[in-house]
Amino acid sequence: MSDQSLPCLPSPDDPMPDQRALHERWCALMGPLGFSTRSLWFARVDVDRRMVPPLVQIDECPVTPDPAGVRRLLGHARTFVDEEAPDGSLAVLLSRPGRGAITDDDREWARALIDAGRYTRVPLEPLHLATDEVLVPLAPDDLAATRRSA
Repeated sequence: MSDQSLPCLPSPDDPMPDQRALHERWCALMGPLGFSTRSLWFARVDVDRRMVPPLVQIDECPVTPDPAGVRRLLGHARTFVDEEAPDGSLAVLLSRPGRGAITDDDREWARALIDAGRYTRVPLEPLHLATDEVLVPLAPDDLAATRRSA
């Protein structure tokens, strides 16, 4: 196998100038996909657009979010960001077992995180979702979809 056939993984010290670089960083951090529980992953991003360790994982999140609980969580994240990345932001990835399509529960989580970020004044990077099949950004159009009637 030649060196050219190996994927080029971003260095943890490389800045992430855009959404694509953030997506590539999440892909490198998650490695092979496959999850046994729903989790949230948090990473600080400093003003130079670098991820600052540690990567924090919160396991066994409920299927649907508790908005008050998510606000409390991001209130704690505000302190986490300010410790090592003053004036930085928070990168968040939701992982879960299952197929790749974005579900209504994923949308609820994303909306709760965005609302909590606004409420607690935690600047958020574009949210990402990782399933057993794909790792994708959660675009505003994805979040605008509404629940279908049963």
